[in-house]
Amino acid sequence: MEKKTIAIISSLDTKGAAVDYLKDLIAKEGYKPIAVDIGYGGQATCKVDVSIDDIAKAAGSNAEKLRGLKERREMIDLVAKGSAALLKGLHDAGRLDGVLALGGMSNTTLAADIMKELPIALPKLILSTGASMPGSHRFFGPTGVTMMHSVVDIGALNGLLRFQLTRAASTICGMVRSDFVPPEHALPMVAISTYGYTENCSQYLAEALKNTYETVTFHASGIPEVTMEKLVEDGLFAGIIDLVPSSITNAVFGGGRTSWDRRLEVAGEKGIPQVVAPAGVNTYSRTGVTEEVLVPQLKGRKYYFMDSQRATVWLSSEELGDVASVYAAKLNKAKGPCKFLVPLRGWLSIERESYDSSGILLFIDSLQKKLKPEIELRVIDANIDEAAFAEAVVEAFREVMA
Repeated sequence: MEKKTIAIISSLDTKGAAVDYLKDLIAKEGYKPIAVDIGYGGQATCKVDVSIDDIAKAAGSNAEKLRGLKERREMIDLVAKGSAALLKGLHDAGRLDGVLALGGMSNTTLAADIMKELPIALPKLILSTGASMPGSHRFFGPTGVTMMHSVVDIGALNGLLRFQLTRAASTICGMVRSDFVPPEHALPMVAISTYGYTENCSQYLAEALKNTYETVTFHASGIPEVTMEKLVEDGLFAGIIDLVPSSITNAVFGGGRTSWDRRLEVAGEKGIPQVVAPAGVNTYSRTGVTEEVLVPQLKGRKYYFMDSQRATVWLSSEELGDVASVYAAKLNKAKGPCKFLVPLRGWLSIERESYDSSGILLFIDSLQKKLKPEIELRVIDANIDEAAFAEAVVEAFREVMA
């Protein structure tokens, strides 16, 4: 039986000694290590298995052109594209079982970009000096990345670095040893997007559907939504209840709760049955600001602070009517059954006593005009987090699944 393969990603002109050390450790564990050179500067200082020439060719270019690019961003994008294509090809051919990257912020950023394109089932580990830096959360991506702080700089070998490299080698080998087995379920799996303002609704759905479906919830905070849709794309889910597609509004209005440009399109393109609701579609999020800083920027907008650093900001009625066209364009890509349920009495749990009825009606009118006839728009006289709305969602979901 062929040995399982673990790719080591780094700039081999400066990290060659560390990569060689890792290769020896991984080989002693009984696995086959391959060194992937993502450095486009100097000469590699260790044996290279996947060169920058190979990577450039996989990206539709060559190493000479890559090194001749004037913009560093262009080089990074090309290396990320080529590396992801090569590694995904190896994985699809059954010749890649794990990926380990090491380095500082530049290597880590590039490795994270590569890893987000690889399957969620493939173990991924980054050993980095950047693990403790502000903003390191962005490295985790939607396909499951584990990060380990290197503690010391990854350069010339020393006792402390060897210790951390040994830990990293043991970790990735352990991850590879624990084979990913696609879950076998007696019940079909259903994805539900949710967040704090729809907590009662999502809990009701899980309870109501538990004897027929296995529900898996994803917090609508950006990356989890991308993960949800990538798993939908991989065919893991039989249906989707998308309560909180509001990262689209955030993207339009510059909010902090954004995901990706394919949001609310994947299930439709795959023909997966879906029920969609507008939780938070009338708002965008601001994070990392105090009330004193935020209020002067809002020019009279309604807002609500969840805590000292997170605020929910409401759209005007006119803006809500306008943004309906963005949602309609995405929903109209649906090839399978799709229903859009709109609660009349507020789209967040905190709107039970105060909601913009004129904005809701404008949204309904605009959406109805732009949706293709196959997509039903159903209006429910309830708040989005009330049992009456959840019951309507369950009914609509059973209909699309039928």
